Amino acid sequence: MNSIKEQISTIAHDLMNLEVNTIIKADITGRKMPNPRHALVDIAQKYGMKLAALGFVLNRDDIKLGSFSSFHKIRETARGAIKSLEAKAETKGLSEAEEADFIMLQRIKSMSDQIKGIFNALEKRTGKECKNDFGREDIEKGLSPLRLNGDELVSIRKIWEVGVQEIAIQTVIQMDGDVITRVQPQYACVKNDELHSLHNQAVSTSINFWKELIGIVNDCLKSLLKLVFQ
Repeated sequence: MNSIKEQISTIAHDLMNLEVNTIIKADITGRKMPNPRHALVDIAQKYGMKLAALGFVLNRDDIKLGSFSSFHKIRETARGAIKSLEAKAETKGLSEAEEADFIMLQRIKSMSDQIKGIFNALEKRTGKECKNDFGREDIEKGLSPLRLNGDELVSIRKIWEVGVQEIAIQTVIQMDGDVITRVQPQYACVKNDELHSLHNQAVSTSINFWKELIGIVNDCLKSLLKLVFQ
């Protein structure tokens, strides 16, 4: 019963807001997220490459695994870079490019913390150590899948999907009616009208899907409550 209550609570929380991101990406592979173990390796490598591009290089061995240790080292590197930029901001200020780097570093740090939290929750839930110290060859040999719950799997998928790509426009819609749209300055001009139109279409599509999903969940919960009380 407690498990059912937790699942219902999670579903209700997830349906309380809708987030639509329009991302600028140089290359689109179109592939779906792979096995979560592979996805974690992908994320670690993307973060490592981005940090290197910003001038903060990690040891190659630190990012070849999608492990707790990898994301801890990535997190600490990003934290150090953030402190460096914060110190510069207090004395000289930051350029527009540096402000963008600052936001990216915060994303890398925050998402690495989130992944570490998933590993910790997995250990607590299973009672077994979960460091995920495996490379791609080990994964391909047939490792058992990570015992992730739905919420954790969705979190990893979103982190994998967004990666280190630039979010040009973001709209967040709350159940209470609040709508917040954020636009990066370089995309807030008339010449980007087509991008705004594309984003608006995505928002409309998401709202329609959201309404249908809420209706389905509402019907399912009504049926579940009837069964429970019977």
